[in-house]
Amino acid sequence: MAPQRGIDEGTAGGQLAVFLVELTRQTPVRELSDRFGRSSSTWGNYLNGSTLIPRQLVGRLVESFTPPGSTRNTKAVRGLELWKAAEAERRAGRSPSAGGELVRGRQRRDDALQQVVKYRAVAANAENHLAELRPMLAHTQSRLEHAELRLRLGDERERARAERRLGQARERLGRVRVQQELARRRRMTAEEQQEFWMAEVLSAQEEISRLEREVRDLVTVPPGPREPVGRDAAEAPDAPDAVDDADFEARLEHITAEGLEDAALIEEDLQHLRPPPADPVQPLSSPALSSPALSSSALDKPALDKPATSGDRRLGQTLAWRRLVLPFPLLGVTGFLYWACQEAAFSRIGGWAVIPATVLCLPVLYGSLRATTVGKLPARIAAPLLHIAWSALLVLDQLPWPPPGTGAR
Repeated sequence: MAPQRGIDEGTAGGQLAVFLVELTRQTPVRELSDRFGRSSSTWGNYLNGSTLIPRQLVGRLVESFTPPGSTRNTKAVRGLELWKAAEAERRAGRSPSAGGELVRGRQRRDDALQQVVKYRAVAANAENHLAELRPMLAHTQSRLEHAELRLRLGDERERARAERRLGQARERLGRVRVQQELARRRRMTAEEQQEFWMAEVLSAQEEISRLEREVRDLVTVPPGPREPVGRDAAEAPDAPDAVDDADFEARLEHITAEGLEDAALIEEDLQHLRPPPADPVQPLSSPALSSPALSSSALDKPALDKPATSGDRRLGQTLAWRRLVLPFPLLGVTGFLYWACQEAAFSRIGGWAVIPATVLCLPVLYGSLRATTVGKLPARIAAPLLHIAWSALLVLDQLPWPPPGTGAR
């Protein structure tokens, strides 16, 4: 059934609506609602151009109503171009009336809710991938251990066969770990996108409340029925006890393909959030974003650490060699300085030798302890204690002690 409202074919949204009506071949909105989700009134708004249809629904409609081949590819490209033009027109549209601001605020809230639902689906898909990859990882590790056991116990022919299987198991284990890490990153990025778009929903709701108060006495916009977008969460399939190699590879390739699609979807949205370059030709699907909260710096990921180079390894070996050799000369210099101060105390300056010993010997003693890999705090405690003990003994030696063997009889 065709939409009840007339279509303004002079706008990009109207051209997209005409394309959708021709594509669905006058299919009733109730049937579209049953096949693709969402309410009948929402589909009516899609088909009359009052509401922008989600991008993924355009691709599903093209696949459902167009036979495979060049016709489908042409329709898909045409639908994508019209959708980008309609989105650009919707983002660039400005209206001086408060009622128009209210409509845009509600559209902004609906878009943010759709983004939340989309990224919830991406996060659920990544969680399903992780749940499916865990038993695959355990199975691969068990296969790896079994191959290693056979490699140790088998004869030459069995050894060659086990080595080949061991190499395959290691390669498969690496692929599984890579996909597991990518799935974790997609889940983390999807959760960040959910938080961002939920904040966008709250901001849009506050703006709607403010605009409703402004236009309450000016214009009344009857709100259309807006039902929440529903989508059944996919459940992770139970992992079988025994996994065949062919089924294993097929499942791994399926997970890899879905991961690439999710990563491409996330990357495309991140491209919308990044600031434009200095002198670009703005694409039709990437209008300028005015909100400073859409900076891409908050969504960038930390760079991976660089591997250690041969120069770094040589530097580490040199430092280790210095730590083994350097303490002995420093300890010798420390002992010589203390001995010289002690001789000076008995010859000329007496107990005042503690002062130059503190200035000269204490820093060298602390450096000797630090060179022998003693920690900073223990070295700061041990060096003064040793120096105080030496100083006390030196002062006590200056007292008039009786010579040995001359005590009272």
